[in-house]
Amino acid sequence: MNVITSESRHFERSPGYLLATLTAALFLAVGCESRQGPPPVSTDVAEAPRNSEVDAPRVEPRLCTAVAILLDSSTSMNQSVRGSDGVERPKHEIAREALERIIDQTAAQVKKRPDLSLELGIFEFSSSIEEILPMARFEQEKARAALRRVRPSSGTAIGRALAAGFQSLGRTGCVRQHVICITDGENTSGPSPDAIARELHRKTQGEVAIHFVAFDTSARRFGFLKNVNGTVVEAADGGELDVRLLEIYSKRILAEAMPGE
Repeated sequence: MNVITSESRHFERSPGYLLATLTAALFLAVGCESRQGPPPVSTDVAEAPRNSEVDAPRVEPRLCTAVAILLDSSTSMNQSVRGSDGVERPKHEIAREALERIIDQTAAQVKKRPDLSLELGIFEFSSSIEEILPMARFEQEKARAALRRVRPSSGTAIGRALAAGFQSLGRTGCVRQHVICITDGENTSGPSPDAIARELHRKTQGEVAIHFVAFDTSARRFGFLKNVNGTVVEAADGGELDVRLLEIYSKRILAEAMPGE
């Protein structure tokens, strides 16, 4: 049996006793919270970036052709290969010059056929994506100036670049839509291009044609393209890159863009 004396009742009323009681309660509360762990992170917030990357805007269709060029600007594009002139130079310089020749060819076609309705947008991608030429009616000098701004950086976000290209195409409403991607490596940042391409192919009912140029790398890395209205070709150097881009533009894009042909 516990015996409560006057001395013990006096101790329970003392400041020291009250302080000890409050301290014990505080330690007990902290201990319970630490065992419960931190509050869970909202899954809605965590999932939002992935969902936004596969958005495919649709607007009223109109008769025109739209092209989104995706240019790899990862650090590996600083490596040198042989250019079309036989001189070894950084791959990003060779790719820029090959695209400039395509732009000049396009300008020549537009001059001969003013009724050619063509829109062009250019994106560079490393671990991030930058729209260096917003999608708009083709203008030769603006396209050339945009390519001169490309500067290699780290990472290779091919999946996110595909999503950005599809989104810019979707906002044009053009009935003929093409993505051209020049890359020398595999995806190292963000969602895989395979997953993004399949989801966008489904959302756009396969209306967008995807053209990959595997520059100084194997086309086998992009085998998924055959299932999403896509093709891939290899280019080991600048000479082959010129040929591949010319084939894509002449046979697939400009040829179908010519009114009445």
